[in-house]
Amino acid sequence: MKAKKLIWKQFLFPIIGLIVILIIGFVGYMVIDGYTPLESLYMLVIMFSTIGFQEVHPLSPEGRIFTIILIVSGFTLGFYFIGKLSSFFLEGELAKLLKIKRMNKALDQFSDHYIVCGYGKTGKRVIEELLHKGRKVVLIESDPERNDKLKDFFHKNLVHLVGDATSDEVLKQAGIDRARILIAVLATDAENLFVTLSAKDLNKKVKVIARVEDSNSISKFKKAGADYVISQIDIATDRIISLATSSIDFFSFVEFADGKEELRNHHFKLVEIREGSELIGKTYREANIPQQTNLIVIGCYLTTSELQVNPKADDIIHLGDKLLVFGTQDEIQSLRKIGKKSSTQEIVEM
Repeated sequence: MKAKKLIWKQFLFPIIGLIVILIIGFVGYMVIDGYTPLESLYMLVIMFSTIGFQEVHPLSPEGRIFTIILIVSGFTLGFYFIGKLSSFFLEGELAKLLKIKRMNKALDQFSDHYIVCGYGKTGKRVIEELLHKGRKVVLIESDPERNDKLKDFFHKNLVHLVGDATSDEVLKQAGIDRARILIAVLATDAENLFVTLSAKDLNKKVKVIARVEDSNSISKFKKAGADYVISQIDIATDRIISLATSSIDFFSFVEFADGKEELRNHHFKLVEIREGSELIGKTYREANIPQQTNLIVIGCYLTTSELQVNPKADDIIHLGDKLLVFGTQDEIQSLRKIGKKSSTQEIVEM
């Protein structure tokens, strides 16, 4: 919500109330005691300024009762207005509005940013990692308790919006038309599905990553336009199978790499081999990727099959293959150049 709207919301009722009392008083004196417009205005001025001059003409009993009602109503509203004004300056309302103004200014400059819907355990971790990598993030959260915890959290690359992520207006405020990726990690599959539909309706180019609790809902998310659907049950199952059937656990390596400060700048990414690359037709031994780029080749998505983990030295690299690698951004950029990576080609970040 804009700062000006919040200010109006704070003071709209007392301002309207004061105007209504003045209109009633102005008309009332003319109707009850036959005052002229100027005399009626004069009575209102001396009354609310508390100067205490004598009334223009003696008031009738009805006029005195009317005056008592005006005084009580006016002073009640005045004390209410003073209370709101004191709260505005002394209880941090002004600071909140200034923060919102700075937030809106920063948000207007955001583009190619990430929108995270939900600040639960998953959302909190996702935001921490994105901020660590220097990404610009807009968080949308509706839970009052979570928003209260976030009120004192500041980061130059984070904008925190209080609102319902399923609302088109809130998504527009978050800059959905300029966003790169939307991550839906709300409490229920229904909410995440609705956010996916809304996001794709507002910006067909935005990449949507959605979390699902029920793996049976994955097909619905795909139909809704989600680019990536993450099922926590499937991830847990893969982890168990990995532990049960292999002496090497890929998931443990990911956790290990994530926990080591010296590896925090390393990433998993897919790099596509494009037309004109010197790697096409070569074996992995001939390509010598680790020596050329210092990258670790974890696997390869072939054009004819699913992910092939740990490709063999004699396997041939083909046009369109996507190499899953692990390394720093500079090292990955080196492989992009060798793979003739187009500047407009999307990089899938793991």
